[in-house]
Amino acid sequence: MVDRDVLGGIVGAAAAANKGATAGSISGNLNLGIKGTPVTVVGRQAATPVAGQVEIIDVLLRLGQALDEQNIPEQGRWVVMSAACGRQIKQSELRQAYLSGDPVSMLRNGRLGMVDRFTIYISNLLPSVASDATNFAAGEQPIFAGHAHGLTFASQISKVETLRSELTFGQILRGLQVYGYQVVDPTALAQAQVLLA
Repeated sequence: MVDRDVLGGIVGAAAAANKGATAGSISGNLNLGIKGTPVTVVGRQAATPVAGQVEIIDVLLRLGQALDEQNIPEQGRWVVMSAACGRQIKQSELRQAYLSGDPVSMLRNGRLGMVDRFTIYISNLLPSVASDATNFAAGEQPIFAGHAHGLTFASQISKVETLRSELTFGQILRGLQVYGYQVVDPTALAQAQVLLA
């Protein structure tokens, strides 16, 4: 699982000003959550959020501001979040096509597209308390944001061979994939720690 390895490997790799309860290299007042005290995210159907609770769009705006304060380019920004967080975006005000600027509502086509200059990706392979107990408490999950120049990744299929299938009369093709990744600019990565209410 390449995705699980990379996403687990970048936990905590963001610059100090791009994570935690006092994120923001200029403002220092962006609460992106920390282990044990994550940002509590509530859905739109909930009553007015109480103190300490926010909607998922607010978390994305905070991540965007953290990268803005680091002078990170707007083109090439991305966010990786869980399917549950993606569902909350679909239930937000952005579900209406006239607000998102798209010709079709995200509820009709299922594409989240872009929010606050971020291309949104959904992954079920994000680290959790089961896979990374040192960085997450029960129920917490990360949201990673960044720019293309913050993280480098390379992959190659180095060996390929064909074999006779033991179960059928066909042939099997197998290969060896090698890969590597490295955070090359921590200021171009941001991490939020959230708890879905």
